[in-house]
Amino acid sequence: MRNYPGLKTIVVVGDKGKSHPVLGKNKAFLEVEGLPLVGHVLKALEEAQSVAEIYVIGPKKRLEEVLSASFASALSKPIRIFEQRSNLYENIWTAFLETLPAGQRDEAATAGGGLCADNVALVIGSDMPLVTGPEVDEFVLKCDMEKYDCVVGVTREEDLKHYYPNDAKQGIRLAYLHFREGNLRQNNMWLVRPFKVRNRHYIQTMYDLRYQKEPGNIVRLAWEILRRGKGVWGALGNYFLLQTSLLFARLHLGFMRDIVRRLTRIDSVVNCISKLLETRFSYACTTLGGAALDVDREQEYESIKARFTEWMSYQEKKAGEIIARGNSG
Repeated sequence: MRNYPGLKTIVVVGDKGKSHPVLGKNKAFLEVEGLPLVGHVLKALEEAQSVAEIYVIGPKKRLEEVLSASFASALSKPIRIFEQRSNLYENIWTAFLETLPAGQRDEAATAGGGLCADNVALVIGSDMPLVTGPEVDEFVLKCDMEKYDCVVGVTREEDLKHYYPNDAKQGIRLAYLHFREGNLRQNNMWLVRPFKVRNRHYIQTMYDLRYQKEPGNIVRLAWEILRRGKGVWGALGNYFLLQTSLLFARLHLGFMRDIVRRLTRIDSVVNCISKLLETRFSYACTTLGGAALDVDREQEYESIKARFTEWMSYQEKKAGEIIARGNSG
């Protein structure tokens, strides 16, 4: 699926389950330039040509307070707000069902999708104030939904080095998935046909164990992979390689990291994830970087606040250069 306008987009703002607060509060409500992080995400979706409708799920009363009438009136696209459920998976599933025609929801939920089996939704996080409309459109444009049913956004290290700290300014240094083809950072955008992801509930497990610096999470995720049955040995092998290269990167042993990453191919990992989720999975690479810069820690939040205007201007300039190259080509 290329150049696919009219997407129904789910913005996830939940603070239950394994969500991680920053400064003691839901990250989506932290402010940058006087606007909550979720507000910046909504502005990007308003700008994105590929987005038609927006479905926000989280603490409903708080969302309605923050997204005041004056802010909502500045947006032309319809926004609906729903009360959060107990975890990320339930939030996405609940919001997705709301995107379906009212008369088909019950049947779709119990009959494997029915007439709605091929319905697509864009799922996006609410804690990345640097995401822009052009990056959302770039991601959607690169998602080939004729070949795949679940596509996750990634960004190359080369496109994120601009946001690193230097001697004069604070910044954000990131951890990567190290592949033969290069180092990738998963961002916070998914384009998915939920009914075509048979093991979609596994996504909650991966989310719960996402902090892979914690040894307990590494062991638990390895066990979760092992007990799945289909394609487990290939998945475990790739997981071991990714963890080993990540460890060497943290130890600043770049030569050892590069030896290991040469054994790790993107297509092999994609194939393993497809088997585990029982879907047609892939990655789509965006180049601006904002969607990969979410707020997970106080340090990241402070860096984004300090350099927000500068980084947004950089993305605007880069997006203009990309558009100009496309027009000249």
